[in-house]
Amino acid sequence: MVAGIRAFRIEDTFIEPAVLDPPPTRHALFIFLLALAALLHFATIGWGDLYSETEGQYAGAAREMLHAHQWLLPTNDGIPRLQKPPLLYWMIIASFKLFGIHAAAARLPIAAAIVATVALTFLIGERLTDYWRGFLAGLIYLCSCGTFLLGRIIMPEPVFAAFIAGAIFCGICGYQRRQSRAAWFAGFWICAALACLTKGLHGLIYPAAIFSLLALLDRTARLRFRALLYWPYLLIFLVIVAPWYIWAHWHVPGFFHRLAGAEWLGHLLGRSDSTHDFRGVPRLQFIAMHLAWWFPWSIAILPGLIFSWRRLVRPHEIEFSDALPLCWMAIVFVPLLLLGQRQDYYSMTMWSALALWLATAWNRAPTRSTIAGAIALAISGAAIGMFALFAPSLLHQMDGRWGKMDGRWTAWAAVQDIPIATWLGFRPLIGTVGVALFICAIVALIFVVKQRPKLALVALATAMIPIGLGMIDGTARAAPYFSLAPAARYLNGRLGPRDAVIYEGLLEDGSSLVFYLNRKFFLVNQLPEAQTPIGSAPSDVFLDEDDLLEMWGDADAIYLIVEQDRIPHWEKLLTDRFHIYHQVTSCGTYVVLSNQL
Repeated sequence: MVAGIRAFRIEDTFIEPAVLDPPPTRHALFIFLLALAALLHFATIGWGDLYSETEGQYAGAAREMLHAHQWLLPTNDGIPRLQKPPLLYWMIIASFKLFGIHAAAARLPIAAAIVATVALTFLIGERLTDYWRGFLAGLIYLCSCGTFLLGRIIMPEPVFAAFIAGAIFCGICGYQRRQSRAAWFAGFWICAALACLTKGLHGLIYPAAIFSLLALLDRTARLRFRALLYWPYLLIFLVIVAPWYIWAHWHVPGFFHRLAGAEWLGHLLGRSDSTHDFRGVPRLQFIAMHLAWWFPWSIAILPGLIFSWRRLVRPHEIEFSDALPLCWMAIVFVPLLLLGQRQDYYSMTMWSALALWLATAWNRAPTRSTIAGAIALAISGAAIGMFALFAPSLLHQMDGRWGKMDGRWTAWAAVQDIPIATWLGFRPLIGTVGVALFICAIVALIFVVKQRPKLALVALATAMIPIGLGMIDGTARAAPYFSLAPAARYLNGRLGPRDAVIYEGLLEDGSSLVFYLNRKFFLVNQLPEAQTPIGSAPSDVFLDEDDLLEMWGDADAIYLIVEQDRIPHWEKLLTDRFHIYHQVTSCGTYVVLSNQL
């Protein structure tokens, strides 16, 4: 009996890497990874209220667009919000139409983007090396502190990162598959266009710069990526991206000028014509925050990176599979560190690249380095557990002595005002974090000693599942100190047709009102130009104190939302004029005043 044997062509064996059907193990790992990602992110989208700032801005704008049937102009409280393109708003609107207007539906596109990025990280790792590298990279990306926390915030970055990863994957497939190269390169431009509609021109600049750097380093890449420059691809890109920008420029005078000045150039050079500081956090703080977002992997790989970095990077024998993640990280992270606006979540675009590199570096690291990393994580778990044990005495000693931040991250101002009793409620979560990390680090240490680095990495990722769920639960519990949702619910049940709500503060700091309050509200003591870097704000939204006092004397109910440290000012102002001061409720660091007894 003669067995039939398939003869592979040269392009199959050298250009097409997957000439054989993948084994069942590959499918099992991929399905497990996607199922875990879906469980962690889809099952938790309903936990907690939406925060102010980005969550309220995007979800609130989508809600206003849906109610007004205005699909092209995002607004917050009727004020145009054109700093970012509309794709994320459209995705949230689609979710609202399918599932209703609530917090879970608003978070659904973000959760879908995280799951998509996990899948693409797996597929990119598989294309570069094998399915085990893809699985470990996807697991590292999914089981990081930053993915659990920043990966559930409603903002463009998770969706933007998914489209960038999609563009990179299409580019790699086009590099490897000559026969279908045209289709894959078209996919590259489509993903780049969708990324541009999510955040801006970075959607094209990042993948183009990554592949350009690869082309400079490798002659083969230079020859194959040259096909990316065919003019039909550019036409596809323009058909997707250009219509909204043309519409915005046509309907908003000076749109391109102010967008380039306030957003693109301001982000690049670290300045802006708005009232906000576009330089972001200091460099050392920026690096320290990323060590936290990349935990536990930042600790696990640190000994190897310090003492055996040549073995991890292999600078003299670097291949395409190693060069791509390094170029990806360099193009995104280095400019953020050296130039422009340093915000920690901007680097989410290269977290997939970091996961791909860490998956390889962990296997290359000497045993003594991985042992040191596992021991460091075990010590970290023990320290966290001890903190949970002695939390009452430690927190009472720290009460009132937090130390003021520099104001560049406004969330820290609310952190300092959270009562000690609330912090003590987190003790079980902190204890769970410490125990899970300690036990899994010990298990990982055993696997490292037995020369099973892949299982050791899986053990560390296992520790992050209860830790990540605890962090999500903790952010949900802290929502009243970062969201005005409780105040909005209180007012929704009491507002009459002619009653009014007034908020003192920047619109972005109270943006959760845009989503939760069932009507528009006024802003007091705010300048219109400070709230609208692009476009013009309706003048009837803004009040000064004289306007408010005139309204306060009417028969209709007026509700004023102010920060607690502004109470002395308003108490004196109202009692001098009306001899009445009435506080009806509080919400975190805010207080609601009313002219009705």
